[in-house]
Amino acid sequence: MIKEITLSILTAMALNATTITGIGYADLSNEAKKEALGDLSHKISVDVQSDFKSITSSMGKEYQKSNEKLLHLSSNLPILGVSFQELVDNTLVKSTATLDSMTAINLYTLELKRLRRNIEQSILDIETTKDDTLKYEILNQLLNDVENFNKHKIVATLLKATNLPLLSITKSEIRTKLHKYIQNTPSLKIASMLLSKNITQSNIYISAIRVNGSKDITQFAKLLKSEISTQLDTVKIPSKAIYFLRGRYEILKDKIFISTTLSDRNNKILQTNTVSLQASAYENTHYKPRTKTFDASLNSEYIKSDTLSVQVGFRGYNRTDGIDLYKGDKVDIIIKTNKPICYFLLGHTLKENDKFSQVLPIGSDNSPFINRITGDDVNKNISIADDVPIASPYGSENLQVFASTFTKKGTCPLVVPNTDENKDGYFVIQGKPTKVVSQTRALNMSQKRLKVEKSEASISFTSFER
Repeated sequence: MIKEITLSILTAMALNATTITGIGYADLSNEAKKEALGDLSHKISVDVQSDFKSITSSMGKEYQKSNEKLLHLSSNLPILGVSFQELVDNTLVKSTATLDSMTAINLYTLELKRLRRNIEQSILDIETTKDDTLKYEILNQLLNDVENFNKHKIVATLLKATNLPLLSITKSEIRTKLHKYIQNTPSLKIASMLLSKNITQSNIYISAIRVNGSKDITQFAKLLKSEISTQLDTVKIPSKAIYFLRGRYEILKDKIFISTTLSDRNNKILQTNTVSLQASAYENTHYKPRTKTFDASLNSEYIKSDTLSVQVGFRGYNRTDGIDLYKGDKVDIIIKTNKPICYFLLGHTLKENDKFSQVLPIGSDNSPFINRITGDDVNKNISIADDVPIASPYGSENLQVFASTFTKKGTCPLVVPNTDENKDGYFVIQGKPTKVVSQTRALNMSQKRLKVEKSEASISFTSFER
């Protein structure tokens, strides 16, 4: 009888188990593992955005009020308990990274309990200490632990963990307390010194520090990143990094509040620093994002299949980080998918006085715009354009891929928007980028009678002349 009950429990657990896998190919084992881990991280992020409502309700009051907070947290999530399997496939190493709720939930639950103990102790320490400098340090550590707690809880919730611990304080409440102890920093140089304080690690990639809810990299963000880079041992491309410095800033009435985090390759937050910058330090600098409307349009009604996954990006760069590129830089555009697909690419340029969308001429066979990925190229980073130079017009830009599986007859069901070739050779789509995104999405979701899967992905970046 006991055996029967135990078997029933195990069967029920297995039926409710969640398994997420990532696949990577490379010449070397370590590089293949890194690729697989990146693929796994991407799938978790997409799944979180797909299950946004259910995860929001599980996260608590702070996330029921603001969509952008949880969506920002959905990238660069910590991965615990991942297992790897390897085999050699046509001289390449194929690594499969697996996150299984049957083994991982306990690790996430233990980490959440540990972080909660630290958080509650920090709250007590703040109440008892009289030293404002010490309070500031404790609050920074508290912000670090709460951010870590929230990110771990997102993954645990996605893995269908239950009875997870709750917090008695939110990030918003901590930021409010921090404002009382942060002196208004008078310059970007001093701010960069404070934001890099006590960071002794090497090989750090600094992501562009952006406004909450925006993918636009402002002139202010560019200058701040440049100043911070003088304080640290950095690398230019994320794939070369061991650690990652990421951050956000919040525009207040007469100041800017900046928060940065240092993370390792598994996205565990190691350190948090904060500063408050007085208005005179940025008053002659462009610091407000211009693309919030477009960002909302891009992430609204996002096409996601249950099983079809597609990614677009630049070789060596993390798609979810802020990417800033300069005149003279060159990038390889890559596509990755887990099934045979056809696809096309839209490019959106969002420069202040020059906003337009275009279809990229990356086509094959009978179409100038539609290409295919089949057979052995599935699950691999396929380069569709090498050494693409960063050139004018400079500003906020976006690459968006629309993908579909094939019909039973082997044809591609995607519909490419009508274009006009302009004097610069761009195949431009009529209308503002915000409307182009929604219209193209609607165009490609309208053929419901076809038994195919459709999906999309995008990468945002900002280009500068110098």
